[in-house]
Amino acid sequence: MRNLSFKNYKWDKKYLIAVFITLLCAIISGIVLYIFANVNIYFKNFAEEYVFFVFNFKNGDLIFSHLLSELLYLYIFFLIGYCTKFKYLTLIFIFIRGLYFAVYTAILIELNAFGGITVAILVFIPTSVFSIIFCCITAETCKSINKKIVFFVPAVFAVFNTLILLLLINVVFRVVIVIV
Repeated sequence: MRNLSFKNYKWDKKYLIAVFITLLCAIISGIVLYIFANVNIYFKNFAEEYVFFVFNFKNGDLIFSHLLSELLYLYIFFLIGYCTKFKYLTLIFIFIRGLYFAVYTAILIELNAFGGITVAILVFIPTSVFSIIFCCITAETCKSINKKIVFFVPAVFAVFNTLILLLLINVVFRVVIVIV
């Protein structure tokens, strides 16, 4: 039975090591890119709006854009992992996500002082890490899931990651802000 049981599934250790190395290289490249390059104003505006939306608890704009980006990335990972035999092709997208993750985190920390550091540690970094984990799980296990529900798995992961973002903003962040 191939429903959702992963007990008999053997994880590809080479793929997981390649993901970790790619992500590490992307984070280092993103930090170096931020330090030595003049970062586009779009990145700075995104970071300022992200902090503004999190601090003012305006979840609508933030959640909708997050859900759409998650759906896009998860279905890209799904199509590569399910329709081709080249799951290592997903490393390109992991590098891109890691690069943006590092640049946005550096901008959040540097430009927005205490507010940016708080938002980065409590909201942005955990959500991005869960997103990359869900992308890797989608690419790795999509061929072993039942064919009736396999096309809905990326959407479920995207909704689950969006719910994690909602919980981090509305529960964890509010509690920390009230305490501080």
